[in-house]
Amino acid sequence: MWLWVLGELRVLRDDLSPVEIRGPRARSLLVLLALHADRPVTVDTLIDGLYGSRPPGDALNALHSQVSRLRRELRKADRRELVESHAAGYRLAADPQDIDAHRFERLSAHGRRELAAGDHGRAAELLREALALWSGPALAGLDAAPFARAQAVRLDELRLEALEDRAEADLALGRHRELIAELRQLVADHPLRERPHGQLMRALHGCGRRAEALAVFQELRRTLAEELGNDPSDELCAVQLAVLRGDASLTSAAPPVPPSVSVSASAPVSTVGIRTPLPAQLTSFVGRRDELERVGRLLGPLERGGGARLVTVVGPGARARPGWRSRPRAGRRAPPHSSTWAAPGTAPGCRNWC
Repeated sequence: MWLWVLGELRVLRDDLSPVEIRGPRARSLLVLLALHADRPVTVDTLIDGLYGSRPPGDALNALHSQVSRLRRELRKADRRELVESHAAGYRLAADPQDIDAHRFERLSAHGRRELAAGDHGRAAELLREALALWSGPALAGLDAAPFARAQAVRLDELRLEALEDRAEADLALGRHRELIAELRQLVADHPLRERPHGQLMRALHGCGRRAEALAVFQELRRTLAEELGNDPSDELCAVQLAVLRGDASLTSAAPPVPPSVSVSASAPVSTVGIRTPLPAQLTSFVGRRDELERVGRLLGPLERGGGARLVTVVGPGARARPGWRSRPRAGRRAPPHSSTWAAPGTAPGCRNWC
């Protein structure tokens, strides 16, 4: 017997001919047992799942009646006794892999492991196979069953995660153009979910549509501010920054390799990828050359007139002033463990660097 719950409930014989299960409670009982396939389900769990907070006066007899009815219906699909009695309750004697929900969870988990291992082709294949099992909303038609809503939400969340994982694998495989329409629909259906927004930004960036990728970020930022009073996560801000920089790692088939801890003595020291407390410099700084040189000398080596640990810049507020945060170090190689920090001044118009 085959059982399908990822959509409308369907029961098929081994030859794939359909079997009708009559009665809404019998159908709900079958699905509840199927979600725990090959494991006993307690009587209390079954009564709560079928009747919720308003069970009938004789709930145990009502449950026994539904079990008897379900057994009669299932004999049309299999001559074996598929609903077995146990000391604690009842068990559906079925292989979990004959039930689409269990098969979906196994395939999607396998695909996620392959994705983490870097086998993007195999991950995409497994996740597509898992998603193909869906024919509609989970547990469709069982809205009246008290257990159905929570289980449907859980399965729908797993489906969404599998969609995102499959999109991640496809991005790594360079399928940016094919993903754009699907990801646009996904962000429209889930306007507060950040991961598909980031994936859509990367897909657009991979097709050379940088302005559209940045517009996706701005739209999400407005939505989060209006709906939740919140800002995008650091992860999504990093995607925006990579788009602004034209970072090729967004479209590469493999994740960027982190910088090595050990550096060869003959190799030049690179500061790329080293995290600092300063924002990235995205544009050039115009003017204030003399002042910049003076700050640079003050922060420089002692033998060259420097050695200052703190430099305070005082002036009226202006849009360009934040650029001073990173300019004193620009064009000079910083020692491996040195930092330049921007600290709030003690008075309006003050910025401290150390």
